Amino acid sequence: MSECTLLHKDDFSEAKDRMEAWWQGEVLDRIPLKVTAPKKEIKGLKEWILSSAFPLVKSDMQIFRAEGEKKIENLENYFINPEEVIPRIEKLIEKTYWGGEAFPVMFPVSIGMVAILAAYLGCSLKYVDTNSTWIKKIIKSWEKRKRFEFDPYNDLWKKSKILLEKASERGFGKYIVGIPDLNGPGEVLALLRGHTELCFDIIENPNEIVKAMREINDAWLRYWEACHGIIHQYMGGYTNMFAVWSNLPATDLQCDFSCFISPEDFDKLFLPYIEEQTEWISRTIYHLDGPDSIRHIDSLLALPKLDGIQWVPGAGSPSMSNWIPLLQKIQDAGKILIIACEKHEVKTLVKELKPEGILIDTTCGSIREAEELLKNVKKWM
Repeated sequence: MSECTLLHKDDFSEAKDRMEAWWQGEVLDRIPLKVTAPKKEIKGLKEWILSSAFPLVKSDMQIFRAEGEKKIENLENYFINPEEVIPRIEKLIEKTYWGGEAFPVMFPVSIGMVAILAAYLGCSLKYVDTNSTWIKKIIKSWEKRKRFEFDPYNDLWKKSKILLEKASERGFGKYIVGIPDLNGPGEVLALLRGHTELCFDIIENPNEIVKAMREINDAWLRYWEACHGIIHQYMGGYTNMFAVWSNLPATDLQCDFSCFISPEDFDKLFLPYIEEQTEWISRTIYHLDGPDSIRHIDSLLALPKLDGIQWVPGAGSPSMSNWIPLLQKIQDAGKILIIACEKHEVKTLVKELKPEGILIDTTCGSIREAEELLKNVKKWM
């Protein structure tokens, strides 16, 4: 593998080697460990650590608020204006230590705009705060709904293209650019229709769900390809919402709406399109979020081309080290794992789980702590 460095990541080539082994269910000298830390002590460190699962995505303002930045007056500019977005995230990249398999990554189209594909397909989007947006449902009648398809003239898509282009051009040799959170077709449909209405449709209009899912999944692929087509003019490789590296096409898969429905309905109406995505994209990781999603684990583990699972316990649930049996079940099914945890849990997870195919994401309060943790992981294996 050719040498590759980034401005804030001299050992990027070494990290990529570990990630390639991880994708194949193997381990080199140690398990892949993503560990970030502030380069120097700052006020508001607790808030910075709490946002560490996606340090440059949903909560990138935490560190700057802690240092006294003024209240945001124009939320649309905060999310969409390249002259504001790109320099702001670059500042955070510069303030961050990227240890282990963590690498400088920028999501210029914020993942705080969850399932932005719904907006690309016609929903209006409202900016709520610096971490989130709100989408207005548009399917009021199945008979009168518009067809969902790739729309190169969608206003938000055109603005997203500009953000991706400018960030990719500016980030060459400095950081990797990630694509928007396109999410999964089931969650996108729930936003287009409304979660409550879609639950009733499972009983009353299942055929309409199938038709809409077909259109949304096709549009998902077109937007996914378009995003990477922009980025790859300037940089190779692939990353996704989890900020993990891959030399081959890779993406995250999701269907948080599955938490509301039975395994039977999930398998019939939504799982086929998730499986289709595993056939389209070389490498795929499913985002399994919260205890209510566990009911679908057997169906997901049975997908032959799904590479792995990212398990998120969810708000109010026990921390990661309390889910060892679930994590072992995923490993026993031959799937790789992504898990984010607090620093003190890393040792337990390393000792209880097989090293092959496990990636741990955590954060530390200082560079010294991060480097010490990386050394200890080898001893704990």
